[in-house]
Amino acid sequence: MKVDGRPYRSIWLDQDGLAVVVIDQTRLPHSFGTRRLNTVEDAADAIRTMVVRGAPLIGATAAYGLARPEAPSLACRRPRRRRLPAGR
Repeated sequence: MKVDGRPYRSIWLDQDGLAVVVIDQTRLPHSFGTRRLNTVEDAADAIRTMVVRGAPLIGATAAYGLARPEAPSLACRRPRRRRLPAGR
């Protein structure tokens, strides 16, 4: 979608490569804003509070939350996986 002539996607990797940014869908259609998701908790909160909506975007947000660089191995990600379903 375009906002003030600038194209946006629903979710994208931030310039620093450490977080993702999503369009805050709770503000649409009356205003436009974004939210930076830094942690798996941020991703779970965005899903729970409907900042992100729709199955594809919810799935992408959960995947980015699990792929955070703070967890170098799959074993480290297992406890975080339990937090995401609770958001739905």
